[in-house]
Amino acid sequence: MISLSGYSRDRRRTIGRNGEVGYTSSSSSSTTDKLSKRTHPTETITFRLPTALLEELRKDAELEKINLNAFVTRIFSNHIQWERYERKMGLLPMTKPFLKEVINQLTNDQIINLAQKIEKENFKNILIFMNESHDLDDFVEILRTWLTVSWMQHNIVLRNGSYHFNIQHDLGYKWSLYVQTLVSELSNDILQRRAEIRITDNVISIVFPRD
Repeated sequence: MISLSGYSRDRRRTIGRNGEVGYTSSSSSSTTDKLSKRTHPTETITFRLPTALLEELRKDAELEKINLNAFVTRIFSNHIQWERYERKMGLLPMTKPFLKEVINQLTNDQIINLAQKIEKENFKNILIFMNESHDLDDFVEILRTWLTVSWMQHNIVLRNGSYHFNIQHDLGYKWSLYVQTLVSELSNDILQRRAEIRITDNVISIVFPRD
């Protein structure tokens, strides 16, 4: 039997020298609450689950160095925030080697065109399907969830009124270019604001000003 308190905080919270607040997530380490200071009501509910399933969940939670409640809450949250839309919108999983090989067959111009003319519209439809309107906090939370379910390591810092993303992957420069183009286009279209994005072969740095 497992008892859950909703919206537990399981991020690794850090305080920088200048007082900035940061949250670090590995490819499978994330949280369920908004990055903003919004508060959420919680309630306790009890589930009866097979013992073998609980043991496997406990093992995974220990590996992640978080408690079982936070780990299971994360699983539920990922489903609510992204995975249920994957099925409805026809998103398909693929392996990293396959994706890397395919994207490296494309030219830079083809990647930019793909992100601007095809992927942007698909992602806009997904975001609209999730919620008809989005503010910056919603947008950042959805981006964080996408990074988590896509197994891309990332950290987020809220500093001087701006969200700072650092994303690390091993898919090469062309994947960085794809993400840069897609996020920039979505930020301009949905938020009507410009994101500051810098890329290298395996690192993407994004700044979203809140003001």
